[in-house]
Amino acid sequence: MCPVCLATAAWITLAAVSTGGMTALVVKKVAAGRSADDIPKITPSKEDNHG
Repeated sequence: MCPVCLATAAWITLAAVSTGGMTALVVKKVAAGRSADDIPKITPSKEDNHG
């Protein structure tokens, strides 16, 4: 392969790896911001208790 083709292939590979890393970082930050305390708890109403 010519040097230009090798450089282009390396550039495409580097861009794909960089995009994957950024995606993982964003997912990690979003997941770290959420916790079990953020989930609303469902409480039974008085109509649900038959007895």
